[in-house]
Amino acid sequence: MPVVVSAPVSTEPWIAKSIERGARLAVDEINADGGVGLKAGKKKLKLVVLDNGSSPATALANAREAVDKHAAALLTDGTGAVSVASVTDPAKLPVFVLFEGGTDLINPQAHPSLFRLAPADAIMTRRLADYIANARPKVAMLTDDSGYGEQGRAALRDAFGVDEVQVVSDQVIPHRATDLAPQILAARRAGADKLIVWASAADVAAVLQAIHVAGWNVPVISGQTGEDPLVRQRLVAHPDWLASLRFVSSRITAEMGPKPFNAFRARYEKALGVDKVGVKQDGRDVIQPPDWAMYPYDALMLVREAISEAGVLGAPMLQTINDGARITGANGDQRSYNAQYHEGVSPQDMYFAQFKGFTFVPVTDDPLSGSLPVVNQLG
Repeated sequence: MPVVVSAPVSTEPWIAKSIERGARLAVDEINADGGVGLKAGKKKLKLVVLDNGSSPATALANAREAVDKHAAALLTDGTGAVSVASVTDPAKLPVFVLFEGGTDLINPQAHPSLFRLAPADAIMTRRLADYIANARPKVAMLTDDSGYGEQGRAALRDAFGVDEVQVVSDQVIPHRATDLAPQILAARRAGADKLIVWASAADVAAVLQAIHVAGWNVPVISGQTGEDPLVRQRLVAHPDWLASLRFVSSRITAEMGPKPFNAFRARYEKALGVDKVGVKQDGRDVIQPPDWAMYPYDALMLVREAISEAGVLGAPMLQTINDGARITGANGDQRSYNAQYHEGVSPQDMYFAQFKGFTFVPVTDDPLSGSLPVVNQLG
């Protein structure tokens, strides 16, 4: 029984790799237990990985292939999600968006087959606005021209409006830019004292390079792409530049503590090996924790639970998810949905991280973040 991954393998490899490897671990563990439990008996899963190249048209074609293959589920970063739903809604094929957080992507009434298991932009940007508002900053926004950047820009504008954060510069930058010196100069001339970047990892690295080349000591906060190993790879000769960067994301460990995540990580790294960032610190390899791999893993464990309860694929299985099928996720968080709510990550779980050399740690000037343990990232 196929499980299809549609991810930006050729354009955003970290995102794609997180989805593929998290899904692969889930498939391997489910198959080791005999497979998924259908009324007709257990059936093993087969992982099919398709490159969408960050192209909505390709993502749509991949969705059609998933439907044609009678897949149990479609896992995606979110590229072309609304168009994808035009194919998966009639087929009653559950689709899990595992990276992009745009508000427009998830609408249970319009697109009942689309679920998100990743932090939503609206939640992250509200936390970001709350985090900086008391300092009364003058913000320069830099968002790229991808769907990720466009959706993030809309969420940032809404959040800053609610918290009355002053935006002195609002620029759209090219996706995966290499030189952002003109945009950084414009932000500086506008009087900005904080840069907010919602863009590709390449753009985050380009922003950090541009501010330091210009000699501008200004703090930068990005979305979850700040965690992408590409940022550190691009700045391998200048680890000190990373000290300017913070990013907002969903916390890695749950309220109950780090034990469940550490157990998941141990199984992940034993089965698939460690994910090396490609840089060293103190002579040791820097290791990327499998935090984003948790989401595809949990999505497939939820699919297994729903199939077990429904006994068949299609409408009954999709209805079972909408009726509240529940699992305990890789880090100990509960994962479930209902017919009115297709967001899988709690609004209370957003945190901020900063870099210490090439590894990131929770910030200490935010109550939730300051309560979180440091996750080891050295081999």
